[in-house]
Amino acid sequence: MEKITISKRHKRLLSSLLFVLEQKTESIEHMLRHAADNASYCIAQDLEDPKKKELIDSCARLKQVMREVSEQLDLPKRVIGQSQYISTIQSQMWENITDAFSGNLTGYGEGVMSSAGYADPFIQKLSDQIDKLKIEV
Repeated sequence: MEKITISKRHKRLLSSLLFVLEQKTESIEHMLRHAADNASYCIAQDLEDPKKKELIDSCARLKQVMREVSEQLDLPKRVIGQSQYISTIQSQMWENITDAFSGNLTGYGEGVMSSAGYADPFIQKLSDQIDKLKIEV
């Protein structure tokens, strides 16, 4: 397979695109292989086994195409440490949780503000647990 030369800027763009696509593909694969019964949602097992296998195979083919594209365009492979990966996700979770405290709900109107304080202790519990995912470097 002949390598194609592209600019560094385009390499960064396509590398980022493949990174996101690969994460999403892995998420689909994980969901198909493992039943999810979480606190806030569950994934209804509405697919028959042959369809699941077909989709898992499609994910594998998609990942193979991503590998081929990456090789042909000579895209750099990101090396992400577990600590960095966890820290990134923890930061995103922190961003979501801080917006849920009653003091940060001013854009949702007075009715929300007057009744939102009851949730603060629950939000704080969640926040405390998210904080425990923090990795000190």
